[in-house]
Amino acid sequence: MNLSTRLLAALLPTVAVIMLGYSALAIRQRKAMLVPAAQRETVAYATALGLALESHGLASERLQDVINEAGREPKIYGILVYDSAGRPLVVSDPLRTPATAPRELLQRVLEGGETVRFERDIDEDRVYSVLRPLHSRPGAVTGVLEVAQSMALLTTEQNASTRRSVQNTLTLFAALILVTVWLVRRFVGRPLERFLDAVRALERGELTYRVDEGTGGGELVKLGREFNRMAEQLQGARSQMIREAEERLTLERRLRESEKLAAVGNLAAGLAHEIGAPLNVIAGRAEMLLEEERSAAHQRNVQIIIDQIERITTTVHSLLGFARRREPKLQAFDLNGTIADVVEFMERELSRRGILLERQGTGRAVIQGDPDLLHHVFVNLLLNAMHAIEGSDGERRIVVRVLPQDVSREPDPDGERPADGPSGVIVDVMDSGPGINPDELARIFEPFYSTKESGTGLGLVIARSIVEQQGGVLYAYNRTDSTGAIFRCVLPAGSPAHA
Repeated sequence: MNLSTRLLAALLPTVAVIMLGYSALAIRQRKAMLVPAAQRETVAYATALGLALESHGLASERLQDVINEAGREPKIYGILVYDSAGRPLVVSDPLRTPATAPRELLQRVLEGGETVRFERDIDEDRVYSVLRPLHSRPGAVTGVLEVAQSMALLTTEQNASTRRSVQNTLTLFAALILVTVWLVRRFVGRPLERFLDAVRALERGELTYRVDEGTGGGELVKLGREFNRMAEQLQGARSQMIREAEERLTLERRLRESEKLAAVGNLAAGLAHEIGAPLNVIAGRAEMLLEEERSAAHQRNVQIIIDQIERITTTVHSLLGFARRREPKLQAFDLNGTIADVVEFMERELSRRGILLERQGTGRAVIQGDPDLLHHVFVNLLLNAMHAIEGSDGERRIVVRVLPQDVSREPDPDGERPADGPSGVIVDVMDSGPGINPDELARIFEPFYSTKESGTGLGLVIARSIVEQQGGVLYAYNRTDSTGAIFRCVLPAGSPAHA
């Protein structure tokens, strides 16, 4: 049973008892008022009729007609006129064989001239009678007038009054029930249903659901405001928990990567040391063999050995570079200068391979970082873009775009996905290659994972490690406006005053 029903179940019986009690009291008071009123009316009628009879005289020939005419009044049961000896003189027509009033009462009226009221039976009917003296001259009583009113008529009127009171009470109670039900439904039931819907929405996890507070200062309005405030706090707490969980996952990922990179660094340093010396010996002996005059097949085999040694040497140098990476020397500088150096450094090689290098966003972009290490990062990103384009047909174009501070909080100008990570200066390296396979996208920053046959799998790992050491982020995603991939580097902004 809901609250509205319980409220009505408690309220309506209480109201019914109060109204029934009030109705019973009103009926009792009405009955108490009807008897005296009827008696006064009978006395007044007897007085008026007595005055009329006194003016015509008891011996008037029209006395019977006057009595009969007066007896036709609905509230009058019968009229009797007594002579000076107390004998019935005239009786109104409705009465058949009426008994006379008690002798002692008639004697009181004849001798004392007072009006007497009493109850008696006439023709087996209970009546209320009034005995009034009749005077022929002042001070002389020449007869008695009896006016009788039926008690049954009074009872009938009392019953009719009771029925009217009961009907009025029931009608008022029915109207009160309808009004009460509507008011409870309007001001209690519906608000509680809204609160129930809101609670169910919160249970489903819809923390954005809000209750219509309405107007005024009632308790339900205050409750609605408190509910909405609670929902806002829950929403804020959930958002905070989500942010903290994401940050914790990011920290855990970086910790795992750091542990992995540390292990790789130790392994790389050991391998580079153990492989470096034998490689130098093998390379020297291979060059000596190459200088000897041998057959073409022999020379070709020796050259293959030398090429493979150079490849291994490159890998060893990468391992050494990874293991001996220095700590960044942070300073405030304009990133556009570093980007310009990288573009100038790579432009000739890219042009030789038929790749157009385009630069966008040359406005001032001051960051806090190490320019030498970031130079290495962007060279590595351009090399990756170059290798991606060489394996595809169509447009051969690389775009290096620099976006100013805080634009990482806004959608990309070309309609790509919104940027992640902290706000700051953004550098995008966009290529027109085939893009990155979704299965490979999550692994391209893992050590020794490479999509190129000759790749070491350390370039992007080193680049990301350098960027994160300087408080930035580096990630990749595929373009939505065309084919190709975007490597986005977000670096913390620096103070222009110190650049």
